[in-house]
Parts: sequence; structure tokens; C-alpha cells
Amino acid sequence: MYNTDIPTRAELPTSKQLLRSTIIAIIAAAAILVTIVLPAEYAIDPTGIGRALGLAEMGEIKTQLADEAERDRAAGRQGENPAVLPTPDQRSSLATRIFAELVIGSAAAQTAPAGRTDEMTITLKPGEGTEVKLVMIQGLPSTATTAGSGETATAPTLR
Repeated sequence: MYNTDIPTRAELPTSKQLLRSTIIAIIAAAAILVTIVLPAEYAIDPTGIGRALGLAEMGEIKTQLADEAERDRAAGRQGENPAVLPTPDQRSSLATRIFAELVIGSAAAQTAPAGRTDEMTITLKPGEGTEVKLVMIQGLPSTATTAGSGETATAPTLR
């Protein structure tokens, strides 16, 4: 199969051209990180461009939601209602916060899924049948109760 000619040495970029392209790409990536990504994701806006574009507000909302979720998780582990917990040190430097957010990140909470209760009404005529599909978690049983006859049907436990 013939797709293209192999380029000659004269057509290939030189090391100097590759280095220049790499430096331009790094500068462009850093500019995008500082002006768009940091304001939108972490509410860090060192240039003020993020606020002008409305990205800093989006980042502030995200950080507020993340803080509320963390307080809720902490309160849930301690068995109490969510309360005002001490906030992280706001005096940290920009470089420290960027490092903490981008490199270290936050651990995802591993909580057991809560039980779920759904109610569904299905009216059947004599001799009619229907199929109900359940979303089940492996290893947990599922129970369904029929109101007409009072009988209980138990779905098998997935293993």
C-alpha cells in the first residue's frame, strides 16, 4: 500500500526548529493554565483575566461545593449534623496552593452506598403480567412486595 513519499532530510525540521516549537508550546500551555484553567477550576486568578471572562466565579462555586461536600463527609463520619468546620489556611502562597491542587489533589471518599427505596404502582388485569427491572449492587439482596396479594417476592442476591 502506497500512502506517501518518505520525506527527504531537507524537508524534516531541524533541532533548532523543534526546540523553538517546543518552547512555544510550553509558553502557550502555561498561558492557558494561568488565564483559563486555574480560574475556572480552582478560583485562582493571578492575572484578572479569569474574572473578566467569568471563569473565576465558576471556580469559586466549585471550591465552595467541594468544601461543603468535605464538611458533609466529615460530619457523616462523626455521626453529627454538618457544621461549620475550620477552613483550610487561607494564608498559603499561590505556588503552594497550585502545587497542592494540581499535584497532590484530593482523595475521593470511599463510602458505602446507601440503601435505596423506590415505589412503583402497576395495575394488572387478570391473567396479565409485567417485568420490572432492578438496578442491584453486587452482594446485596433486593426485596419487592406486591400490594394486591400481600406476597413478597425476593430477587436473588448477586454474587
